[in-house]
Amino acid sequence: MVETEMTYKHGYMLELLLGGNKPIFFTGETGVGKSVVIQNSLNKLAEKERDGIVPIALNFSAQTNSKQTQDSIMDKLEKISRKVLGAQAGKRNAVFVDDINMPLVETYGAQPPIEFLRLLVDR
Repeated sequence: MVETEMTYKHGYMLELLLGGNKPIFFTGETGVGKSVVIQNSLNKLAEKERDGIVPIALNFSAQTNSKQTQDSIMDKLEKISRKVLGAQAGKRNAVFVDDINMPLVETYGAQPPIEFLRLLVDR
């Protein structure tokens, strides 16, 4: 990736915000490079052992359902106890969801994969 002033600024802000253990939502026009900047920043953080971040990347499409979303996340987690899953010891997970608006809207106006992520963040 050829880093520009804007991609550097966005990557720097992402790294700062990830330190706060809060959900982050990057928005912008199509084609401005949000996904590339986020993937690049997460890969850099994953390479630094002191940060201890393990990225989990999800790409949503119209066919994505909540079961697929749950399975994709659970595959990357480790069993901590009988009923508890989490990040590897001494590390944190960062879930990156690309194209979050893509899942189909069901009859009642909900998007189940997004509802699952909302539940995950709430807990």
